[in-house]
Amino acid sequence: MVPICLAAQNFTEIQTGMNNFYYSAADIADIDNNGTMDIVFNGAIDSDGDGTADMTYNEVYKNNGSGLSSYAGLGVGPTHLGDIKFIDFNNDGLLDIVSTGLSYMDVVNYKQYRFRNTGTGFVKEENLSGKIYGSLEVFDFNHDGRQDYALNGTQYSHGGGFRNSLDFYRNTGAGFDMTENWVDGTQNGSFKMVDLNNDQLLDLVIIGSDINGAPISRVYMNQAGVLTFAQDFEPLTSGKIDFADFNADGFQDILVAGKDDSDNGYFAVLMNDGTGTLTTHQLNLPDISDASISIGDLNNDGYYDFIIAGNDNDAAVKTYLYNPNTQNFTEGATTGIYNLGGPGVVQLFDFNNDHHLDILLSGFDWSNPDMPSLTKIFKNTSTEANAKPTPPTNLNLTRNGNRFNFAWSGATDDKTPVNALRYEISVGSTPGATDIAKYIVTTPSWFLELNPSVQNVYWSVKAIDASKTYSNSSAENSTLGTRDTMARQQLVVYPNPASEKVYIKGEKVSEAEMFSMDGKKLNITLNSDQSINISHLPKGIYVLKLKIKNEITTKKLTIK
Repeated sequence: MVPICLAAQNFTEIQTGMNNFYYSAADIADIDNNGTMDIVFNGAIDSDGDGTADMTYNEVYKNNGSGLSSYAGLGVGPTHLGDIKFIDFNNDGLLDIVSTGLSYMDVVNYKQYRFRNTGTGFVKEENLSGKIYGSLEVFDFNHDGRQDYALNGTQYSHGGGFRNSLDFYRNTGAGFDMTENWVDGTQNGSFKMVDLNNDQLLDLVIIGSDINGAPISRVYMNQAGVLTFAQDFEPLTSGKIDFADFNADGFQDILVAGKDDSDNGYFAVLMNDGTGTLTTHQLNLPDISDASISIGDLNNDGYYDFIIAGNDNDAAVKTYLYNPNTQNFTEGATTGIYNLGGPGVVQLFDFNNDHHLDILLSGFDWSNPDMPSLTKIFKNTSTEANAKPTPPTNLNLTRNGNRFNFAWSGATDDKTPVNALRYEISVGSTPGATDIAKYIVTTPSWFLELNPSVQNVYWSVKAIDASKTYSNSSAENSTLGTRDTMARQQLVVYPNPASEKVYIKGEKVSEAEMFSMDGKKLNITLNSDQSINISHLPKGIYVLKLKIKNEITTKKLTIK
């Protein structure tokens, strides 16, 4: 019997009718809430059939579960050589779009556009200065429930030449406030906002060439809302990064694919020790240029793998499977994937809701002397069962002033370890609404700092496994009837992370219970000095449930 981690992965092409995009970027999300993933493209097309790109074109495709149909073009001449992302910037439950790059109609002035989703199409609302050779990420940096974004890349300033910067756009609810050069930016690089130390604050990892052409790779930790330089790793002139909890220890690791300052291929996983410090584990992979990467469970063993597409003296598309026994990656055997080289895009997503990851691939066909660019979807033909995760239970919410602290546990999956699950949290002002917040987090707890006018919220959570399969929603919870607990602002569990014993400082705790992330109650004792011995427990993430004056509050605890 062939071990599952070595079994061949078979794919077959789906005929979609999509345009073939040159110099493309794409994003995937469910824009119409029908349970299937839709696609938006940033790129150029060959409008006259002569084999070369001649028109910049951005387009949205809707997915009906078996095919794609063109839903909305975003106008002739938007952007390519840039990036594009879905973002609900007005919290109306409809995903809007941010796009950046240049247009064949104006190759000098790089542009950024924001398109509002009307429910029947998209309307361009902003025409701003943009960037090329970079990337764009959407996230909620200040925990107010509104989605912010940051834009990295190079920009031409008339009279000032080219400059690289990472600019931050904070969502005010009525628009965006821009912080220019939030940190030093890069071109031909990539960045990700990710909670590296599980403190519910988003940190930054960035690679690429700085304004002087020097390669950089840096980690900035979020200290009370300020990004503070923390670590360098192998400097890279170009490349892509992504993140996942490969070894299922509860902490996000970083995948890096790029070029070092000698123009040699560089591939590594930066393993996270739980404090945000990353240790490089270089991978013995081929020298691939113009790489695109995507992470997800390709072989249905519950652990995150990755796919890479680029140029290896020819077009190259390869998969690498994580083996939890050896804690290393092995090239996977795949059939049915058309080799397309970069620059382009590769993304793993579940196209047809069969709980297996399919492939979106766009790039140049190097086997054809005319080098056409093609855009394709390949369906995973696996029939092996992969169940949805169970929905989270044990939802708990406490309020400290304007801060709403959410915590949950109880989600499990048939394949993905509990520590590696992700979660979609939805928060609304009325039952079933998501007008306060809706996005994905990597920890089983989160907080929001909301306007003082917000007194009650309704919220629920879905678990997401490594195959990007969502659970059903948890039962909806509410703060109705929950009084403000200002006095608990001083309640602290320390040290955290810990390995031997933790102490509870603040109000007197009458009872303490501890749960693993799958909802299992553990054997602990609350001592008279408000300490708890945890030396007998394996490392991981736990939830402490503390009773204070007949009320319950929860704290997340990491055992290292």
